[in-house]
Amino acid sequence: MAHSSSSADATFSALERYMQNYFELRKTDYDYGEWFESLYFDLCEFTGRKGKRIRPMLLITGFQTFGGDRPATDPAVLQSAMAMELLHSFILMHDDVIDRSELRRAQPTFHKLAQRRLEPFESSQRHGESIAIVAGDMMFTMAMEAMLDTDFPAELRIKAQKMFLKYAADTGAGEIYDIVLGSRDVSRVTAKEIEEMYYLKTTRYTFEAPCVMGALLAGASEAKIEAIRNFVRPLGLAFQIDNDLLEFRYIDKEMVGFPTDLLEGKKTMLVHETFESLNDVDRSFFQMCLGSERKTESTLVKIYDLIRRSGSLDRLALKTRELFEQSERQLESGDFTEVEAATLRKAIQGVKSQIKVGA
Repeated sequence: MAHSSSSADATFSALERYMQNYFELRKTDYDYGEWFESLYFDLCEFTGRKGKRIRPMLLITGFQTFGGDRPATDPAVLQSAMAMELLHSFILMHDDVIDRSELRRAQPTFHKLAQRRLEPFESSQRHGESIAIVAGDMMFTMAMEAMLDTDFPAELRIKAQKMFLKYAADTGAGEIYDIVLGSRDVSRVTAKEIEEMYYLKTTRYTFEAPCVMGALLAGASEAKIEAIRNFVRPLGLAFQIDNDLLEFRYIDKEMVGFPTDLLEGKKTMLVHETFESLNDVDRSFFQMCLGSERKTESTLVKIYDLIRRSGSLDRLALKTRELFEQSERQLESGDFTEVEAATLRKAIQGVKSQIKVGA
């Protein structure tokens, strides 16, 4: 069923309170000594930072849309939704180490927090990264336990847990795919490979996992769950490409630096489309610049200029519109009732309105 804005706000607030209380109640389970006390505080702070909570809110939407017989603020529903946010934190903690990021939600990344706890000891940077990896693993166990430790029927909890693990594994595979593609020359990367990487790394756990798991906990049929997957696949790809374009245009307009993806030589759809669209001379230069380990500001400015002149921005903008339309057709295919389609449509519009690069 569709929910008013005030109802969604109340659910969001209930989720935030539940997460805070959950970490407070679990504190004694992670009492490993004085030094770990500050680390546990950092875990709580990192996960509790102001965020969109897209994944937990989509799980709640999936649960209520597909027959869930409990209110959105039921403890079991909130805890299952929270598990998605804990999984998100785990992924971010590792992802930030891989990307060598220093900020997350305008505050220090977890490995930077750990590094500060260790300073002025030697090798604090390396040890901070090591702690973040292990603490991320602990966050993953918290997510799994939260998903399993509810009063939903045992059969549903076990099915949800298995699916949860599958989504986590797929996300890991997508991360590895991203690293491998980033190590290749742009001429040896295909659009199909990038799409598969986007699907595994982003679509599966950001959109499909919460919607499917919410529906599963509500007791939805396999046919309905398959319909959700068909609806979500083009949607997730559209969001990922759209996010790449938003990031490029925001940075280009605000002159605030360069995205990590370009600095790290990652192979995004924007990079691939640009390479395929350039003439031989510009393509060779683009290829050389992307492959350079040390990119100067002038080199990055040239890359930006080539992206603008290639026309790839407009073509990919058209592609995202087509993908959103494809997803919309899935909603209207008859696999969903009118109420289900309307609720999913409203939820996705809500996600769209939240994604603003630089905000």
